[in-house]
Amino acid sequence: MAEGGVAEPGTSAAAGGAPSPVTLADSLMREAGWGPAQFGREGPNPPYLRIGGRLRLSLSAYEPCFAAFHRDRGPFRSKVGMAAHLAHYDALMVDPIAFEECFGAGEGNDTVFPFGAWLTVRRVGFGGIELWGKRQGAVTLPLEPLTVASAIWLRRAETPPTKR
Repeated sequence: MAEGGVAEPGTSAAAGGAPSPVTLADSLMREAGWGPAQFGREGPNPPYLRIGGRLRLSLSAYEPCFAAFHRDRGPFRSKVGMAAHLAHYDALMVDPIAFEECFGAGEGNDTVFPFGAWLTVRRVGFGGIELWGKRQGAVTLPLEPLTVASAIWLRRAETPPTKR
């Protein structure tokens, strides 16, 4: 994690079966098959991605999506639906560097957003991601900080132990 950011979540799986948290960039590489070439590297906290939109299969609904930083399919960019991708995880956490990089110095403080807290995704839209925290209540995350894919952490729900 970059200097001045929140402490990096644990890197090993807990004994109870809880998978380790991953960054948004790592999750796109694992779940969507993206490679390093699909992310931007110029800036203080790479990797970066773009936020875009795409038509759903019905062709009548437009949804926010994660888009490759560079055009990687001829004149097009690879896109992953934001709601579908985030549905694989039970919570997300935002590092203050995401806000500071997008909105300027001083924006990464707890009066702006509850940094370092695991928040549950309730709804994804172009107005932002509606989140819920036990202590924070309803919170809206603007889409811009998601472009700093190294500063967004995702966590899966604990997996119940398998019965033998």
